[in-house]
Amino acid sequence: MAGFASWASGFLRGFTAPESSSIPDPVALAQPTDPQVRGSLENPATPLSDITSWESFFGGGEAPTFTGINISPDTALKVSAVYRAVGLIAENVARMDISVYRETNMGREVDKRNAFQKLLESGGPDEYMTWFDFWLTAVAQTLLHGNAYALIDRDAYATPLSIRLLAPGQCVPIYMDLGRTRYLYYTVFGEYVEKRNILHFKCLGNDGVIGKSPIALFRESIGLARAAEEYGARFFGQGGNMSGTLETDQVFKDAGAIERLRQQFAQRNGGLLNAHKPLVLEQGMKYNRVAIPPDDAQFIETRNFQIEDIGRIFGVPQHMLGKLDRSTNNNIEHQGIEFKNYTILPWTERISQELKRKLIPEDHKASRQIVFDVDKLDAGDATARGNLYKTLFNIGAMSPNEARRKENMNRREGLDDTFIQVNMARVTPDSHQHQPQPATPNPGNDSPTEDKPSNEAP
Repeated sequence: MAGFASWASGFLRGFTAPESSSIPDPVALAQPTDPQVRGSLENPATPLSDITSWESFFGGGEAPTFTGINISPDTALKVSAVYRAVGLIAENVARMDISVYRETNMGREVDKRNAFQKLLESGGPDEYMTWFDFWLTAVAQTLLHGNAYALIDRDAYATPLSIRLLAPGQCVPIYMDLGRTRYLYYTVFGEYVEKRNILHFKCLGNDGVIGKSPIALFRESIGLARAAEEYGARFFGQGGNMSGTLETDQVFKDAGAIERLRQQFAQRNGGLLNAHKPLVLEQGMKYNRVAIPPDDAQFIETRNFQIEDIGRIFGVPQHMLGKLDRSTNNNIEHQGIEFKNYTILPWTERISQELKRKLIPEDHKASRQIVFDVDKLDAGDATARGNLYKTLFNIGAMSPNEARRKENMNRREGLDDTFIQVNMARVTPDSHQHQPQPATPNPGNDSPTEDKPSNEAP
């Protein structure tokens, strides 16, 4: 373990920003110098020589539940609803394009000279993965572990060259007060890394620095889902036979005979191969079922409720998790819009703000924006897109070629102009003064007035 940590520390040293002499090293101030007795960053009372602490440090630890099933991020993914919910959020974030825009007199345009924009256009954050894989894994890590970290590799001019996604547990944030100054720093395999070189994506937490894992917070709910699944698997694995007791009037003087009888009975009558075979008992034996049947235990209801509960945890509509018993075409459409607005868009905002904070130079922050192409989320609704383009075209906000570009169609000559309705006029402050005034009716009676000729003779 020590050799591995030494190798990893040397490997990552090339990506670690040099320490500033004006910032004290909190590791040296807060930790003992002997690495064999120094406590873990989560629990200083646990020495790092303890293998179990390393397993927990690298995200491999499991937490027990009242069902008796240990739950960790890896075991939680074995629950189909968790796997689907995490995949839906991560995949929808990953499939959107990201661009760096700069403000201009005409609006905004993609900043082709920005270093991060060049990295976005290179096809991937490093030589190991595409941008889709990067965001898919980063968002999944955040949802499962509460936090995801990526190490920014810069050149001597602080230009980002690559971004390396770190495995869970490889990076630990430390937030502490030293005197009157509060410092936030990160350690990667024990090496100090400045916060500007770490992308940190987090779930909801208490302090705004470290996110809390939804799996850890709701492990009882996920444990119940796994327990129900295991219960069903064991029931059908026994051929649908419930556990019970064998009764007889005979007396067994040999304790080994009782155990042999139990094993022989289970071997002959248990399992899928023996399902639906007739049960034959000898010497006056009787079989009494003592377990609760699945119907009485509300097995199906429990599994359905856990799908709803997991959907609530991650903000995913029920129909997207395969539960359609209360879905209609109308509410499915609105639930899809809610999923976009209340689940996906907060994730894009969370990511874009962290990217801007760490990858846009200070003198450009006011004029640069990192934007996700959220229009891709509506790619499957052709009717909605057509109505949107039609509305924008009618008010002169979009040209035909701009609509064609949105649909990945080639531009055509003569379709760059915008149009407006010719029977519309610009509204000015004096517009209402030139409007014709309606005639005022004569109140009171029907007698003629001076302005209205009378039919009576003079």
